[in-house]
Amino acid sequence: MRALLTDVSLRALKVPSSGQYTVWDKASPIGIRVSAGGAKTYIVLIGSGRRRTLGKVGIISLAEARAEARRVLAEKTLGLTKPKVSSVSFSSATSLFLEQNYRGKRPRTKHEVERLLTKHFIPVFGKKPVAEITDGDVGGVLSKLARVPSEQLHAFRAVRAMLKWCTRPPRRYIAHSPLEGYEPPGEDRKGTRVLSDKELARIWHAATGAYGGLFRLLILWGTRNGETARIKRAWLDDGVLTIPGEVTKNGRAHVIPLLPLARSVLSDQKGAGPYFFPGKDSDAHFNDGSWGKLKSELDRVSGVKNWQLRDIRRTFRTNMAKLKVSREVAEVLLNHVTGANRNDLDEIYNKYDFLDEKRAALAKWEARLRQILKEKQ
Repeated sequence: MRALLTDVSLRALKVPSSGQYTVWDKASPIGIRVSAGGAKTYIVLIGSGRRRTLGKVGIISLAEARAEARRVLAEKTLGLTKPKVSSVSFSSATSLFLEQNYRGKRPRTKHEVERLLTKHFIPVFGKKPVAEITDGDVGGVLSKLARVPSEQLHAFRAVRAMLKWCTRPPRRYIAHSPLEGYEPPGEDRKGTRVLSDKELARIWHAATGAYGGLFRLLILWGTRNGETARIKRAWLDDGVLTIPGEVTKNGRAHVIPLLPLARSVLSDQKGAGPYFFPGKDSDAHFNDGSWGKLKSELDRVSGVKNWQLRDIRRTFRTNMAKLKVSREVAEVLLNHVTGANRNDLDEIYNKYDFLDEKRAALAKWEARLRQILKEKQ
């Protein structure tokens, strides 16, 4: 089938119920292949029935496709060769990467990578072909995150994984990742900082407002910040809160007895949505990327400097030791998989969750914390 292709006629091409068909342009050597899935792709016939894909309609224009087809045929006539360059956009490649690379993996892992790529890179690169993105382009995005080094490092790792994925068959959108040999903008800091009683009190008193309870629960429970930000009202039952395995880092459900201070923090969250700490959308949880802004404000109000969120967890564990809580119970409170000599068989067969011991340990900690808050006012 041949027709004089225009932007209007391209949009009017109907999607077949099955298979695909091609319409050849009367004004150039290109054709438009229309598939049952709705994709419309520019192609050029380069001899002996061989066709070369030029790009998708909407990603490159009709004029660009005609010019590229003439260039390809001219090179063939002159005996020149040129490596094929994919025109797939960063946005399209990202969608495929998230769908295929995280198939069967934990939703939270996929969600975090999606957040990083969508927030930091898609607004900048968008429809730009992956093949045209340079290390300098990526570096420009990362440099804007210098004030939040943890977010910067995680963003780097997310885009590095995505670009590496683009080099692998059967895709091979790019021959080499522009981040090959690119040094990470930082490294995970293996902190040793334990907050003093005075610092802990300052953070507690400064942690007010809609999300202040997040920091207070971290202090009370020693939980991971991402897990705490996702807690739902439906997870409360008979005086305990259970964080399900699909949310926790290690895939194991974490049962937390609720004591008075923690119950008070939760009761202060008056919203009607499913999450205690919702995001901008009341039906979504607190956004992981918002921790940096909250902590910066907390630093300003509390006057506590040079600390990380994970230092609260380390401080909790240190205070468990000070309160003579056994190592085994302390590790269970942190929801560590193999803490206190627990092995793989324990994880499979020992379903005893130390609920009474957890309650006793947290009672000791709440009592001690009340003293700290009173002493350091």
